[in-house]
Amino acid sequence: MENSNIENNKTENLQETEEQQTTKYKSRSIVNNSAKMKKIYDLVEVVAPIDVSIHITGEDGCGKDRLAEYIHSQSGRTGEFVIINPVELNDIVGSLGFSKVYDYFKRAEKGTVYISDIAAANTKLQEYLLNSIIKVEQELGMFSPRFISSTNRNLTELSRQNRFNQRLRDSFAIIINIPPLRERKEDINDLIRIIMRDLGYFGKKTIPISEEAEETLQSYDWPGNVRQLVNTIYHAVNHTNGGIIMLSSLPKDVRRKQGYVEAGRNTLDELYKFARGLLESGTHSKAIDPYFEYCKAVEKPLIQAALDMTKGNRSQAAQLIRINRNTLHKKLQAYDMED
Repeated sequence: MENSNIENNKTENLQETEEQQTTKYKSRSIVNNSAKMKKIYDLVEVVAPIDVSIHITGEDGCGKDRLAEYIHSQSGRTGEFVIINPVELNDIVGSLGFSKVYDYFKRAEKGTVYISDIAAANTKLQEYLLNSIIKVEQELGMFSPRFISSTNRNLTELSRQNRFNQRLRDSFAIIINIPPLRERKEDINDLIRIIMRDLGYFGKKTIPISEEAEETLQSYDWPGNVRQLVNTIYHAVNHTNGGIIMLSSLPKDVRRKQGYVEAGRNTLDELYKFARGLLESGTHSKAIDPYFEYCKAVEKPLIQAALDMTKGNRSQAAQLIRINRNTLHKKLQAYDMED
């Protein structure tokens, strides 16, 4: 009785997984300004309508899932886009058997079976996946689903190490490698536009990005690829300063580029030397106010930058600096910055 309950629970878990993972997708906007991405989408236009299996490689977060979804949307297939997640199936597939894995393939008749992170499949699941592909093609013929897989690992190398089924690897005829975001930075601006549109801002209200923030977004290496860019924009739109995405709106890990860190250290060294000089001068002359002169040297460029960015609007400049407008007015007078 106890074993029966365990099997029932496992079956229920698999059914829940199937319901969560099966979705009919709509085509989303695709960004391919860079030469590398244009080459990929030129290939996709050719292979999407053809009955050929595809394997997608690339670093984590580079957009493998979205590309698989896009291929399905351009294929003309009327069936479902069924996602198989090996990580979720590894622990239960042994007891549930081949037939439950095969059910995934059957449900994707005239559609697409997408096996995400296929390298994570254990030996038994790899065997079931291969046998399911063979059996469903034999049974359904022209109504058989198209098969797409993805991973961030090298399947050829894993096969050489006897860690991945060579026949399963060979079942995917076309291999598409998505370059990391750092190698296609021409796509960043359009990606940001699409991310903002998905947030609901595109076409409703504009969220401008300051030059400093835009430069940082363009020059950052994006180790987390498009996924990290999405999270960064989400963070930035929720930390806007006066309705503008400023450098301070970006997450700390994006702002802290190596170049900025070094520049900050050099600046601190120079400020320290300047402070020592003021203090030494102040000991010889009461006419020198070290504190005022130091504050003036540090604050004046900050105030001028804020005024330049807001085109002279003092209220907005005060908001950027995060000081009271009257305080800004007094500092402008004290530092001889009045027009």
